[in-house]
Amino acid sequence: MSEPPIPSARRALLFAKYRPLLTTPFFFGFSTHVLSPNLFTRLLGPRIDLPISNILLFGSHVGVTSYLYTSKHLRKADKFERLLYSVYGSAMFNFGTVLVMSLVRSIFPDNETLRLGIGLSTGAALLFISRKYVNYIDQVFDTVRFRAMPRS
Repeated sequence: MSEPPIPSARRALLFAKYRPLLTTPFFFGFSTHVLSPNLFTRLLGPRIDLPISNILLFGSHVGVTSYLYTSKHLRKADKFERLLYSVYGSAMFNFGTVLVMSLVRSIFPDNETLRLGIGLSTGAALLFISRKYVNYIDQVFDTVRFRAMPRS
């Protein structure tokens, strides 16, 4: 016999916990493409380079959007507003990261290894800081919500 399916609440919790681990490679893959566009062309060929980079960017957007969409501070918002704020936050984060990676690429134009090391380290720092920021907003939301609850 097969095992019974995981209850939906537990499945949702597992998805919320491990989703960032599943979508982080898309973020780092696209960052690598921005930092060293010729690397993808050399490894994959010129015909498949553009579709792969677009898939990586899309995956990064899906990951950040879903992370923001399931954050505590947006749970009470309308579905449309929740999606709107999540997509906006994802666009700001991902395109801000592209800007940072482009600056790193312009500062170190001749040394691809150094550029990748500094760029990917910067990307990791941006992910870490962004996650801490959203967690902080969620904590503030919990504190404010707890204080605003009517006392009986």
